Amino acid sequence: MQRAVVVFSICILVVACSRTQLAYDNADWLLERYAVKTIDISADQREQWRPVLTHVLHQHRRIELPHLVAYLDLATHISSQTDSATSATCLVDGAMGIARRHAQLAITLAVPLLADLDPAQITHLREHMKQRQQELIERYLDADPEERRMKRQARFSDRIESWIGSINDDQQQRIENALTRIPDLTPDWLAYREQQTNHLLDLLEAGAGKETLEDYLNGWWLNWEDRSSEYLRQWRIARLEFIAFLDDLAPTLTPGQRGKLQKRLGKLRNEFAGLLPADHTPVERMAADSTCPFAPA
Repeated sequence: MQRAVVVFSICILVVACSRTQLAYDNADWLLERYAVKTIDISADQREQWRPVLTHVLHQHRRIELPHLVAYLDLATHISSQTDSATSATCLVDGAMGIARRHAQLAITLAVPLLADLDPAQITHLREHMKQRQQELIERYLDADPEERRMKRQARFSDRIESWIGSINDDQQQRIENALTRIPDLTPDWLAYREQQTNHLLDLLEAGAGKETLEDYLNGWWLNWEDRSSEYLRQWRIARLEFIAFLDDLAPTLTPGQRGKLQKRLGKLRNEFAGLLPADHTPVERMAADSTCPFAPA
């Protein structure tokens, strides 16, 4: 259930087109289908969970959507700049803040369901997570190191091109250079995911209550507890190197690339803004301690 609200957000963020309204309006159905897939939720459990789901979606619309709009305003402002030393840091740390806020909502959604699972559902969840883990290993941990490097590079390039359009040879070389410096955290991430998932399943089988499960998920999803010091060190390097890469890439954007980026950001921003309740409170700044020297409009 870690991905419950996150999956919902991705449904919107990845679509980024006229289907945004449709995905958002059907978020309750999408999340219920996810619960059926992962834990084989019963009809009675669904009815008991629905008020929690309704509350979280209401909270998302009133509180989290304004933060998403503010972040897209921030990204649009940054995309128009070519000489700001804090630009990439603002983007990366702002995205991490949004992810953290959604992780907190995911915990609110997950705990009531997890605390009510019967043995058969726990077994179902264990099998689902085992299958998902194997799928991730097959997708990201190719046995051939060179093949794995090439796939990683292709994913990186494809994601960038989805925002700015076709990249040129110089930009492709900058990507290749950056990926030699950005640690590949996939093996550590998958190992940590498996470790934490297994411990969660052990807690469920032992009959852990809501408070215990909430504490555990807070430690895992919010505070990254039980990650090795080496993993955290590599993660800090990856963050800094990714920021450096964005700062390196930004001045190379052509007018066409920059225009496509701003157009996509603007369209997505307007779609989210159109979903805001009439009496919402605008977010004037991403965070009180933000390193960004300006507030989004």
